[in-house]
Amino acid sequence: MSDPLERIRAAYADYDRSGRARLWDPANPGYARLARDRDAATASLLRACLSERAAPVLDVGCGDGGMALVARAQGVAAEIVGVDLLPERVARARERAPWATFVEASADALPFEDGSFAAATALTLFSSLPSSELEAAVAREIGRILRPGGWLIWYDLRISNPRNPSVHGLSRARIAALFPGWRTELRSITLAPPIARRLGPATPILYPLLEAIPALRTHLIGRLQCPT
Repeated sequence: MSDPLERIRAAYADYDRSGRARLWDPANPGYARLARDRDAATASLLRACLSERAAPVLDVGCGDGGMALVARAQGVAAEIVGVDLLPERVARARERAPWATFVEASADALPFEDGSFAAATALTLFSSLPSSELEAAVAREIGRILRPGGWLIWYDLRISNPRNPSVHGLSRARIAALFPGWRTELRSITLAPPIARRLGPATPILYPLLEAIPALRTHLIGRLQCPT
């Protein structure tokens, strides 16, 4: 299958068939802690990047609208617009977050004018793009729709998952190559999910201890500023 967009659709269809969604069970204590830390960090970055109330923010690869829910729960005053390739996820996002706007489109052809957004989010987006050419095209589109000096909030894998060939990690060097000339502030975060999911009742004690070990942190989080 050579079309990268069809490869993405096929990967998510396989996730649905295989029941892979069970890996992201909010009832699992370790995953719940992982998600809580990720969401709090994302909301903090959004607040730091938005200088105006109700600023327009584009969630690229919005899935079922999780970022819009996090923004509202964390008190981030923003006008959230989400875009996703998969129509069923867009429909679910509209149900879950009716106060936001969701659009079906590919991230390499965003249906918005240049400089339309004060900030954008890319949360586990680039690790699911199956070619370097598509990564570069999506990065260019994000740069196009951001205002000069606007911010991209980044959260994604820094190392590949050997159990899931449909995703891959992005190093700091690769991120810098995708966004040349952008100011970049990134740090590692997130205890390796296969470990986190096994912590059970010991999560409050073990999660912070294990996440303190740099080698066990699997993601990068932070912000990149579009050149002015």
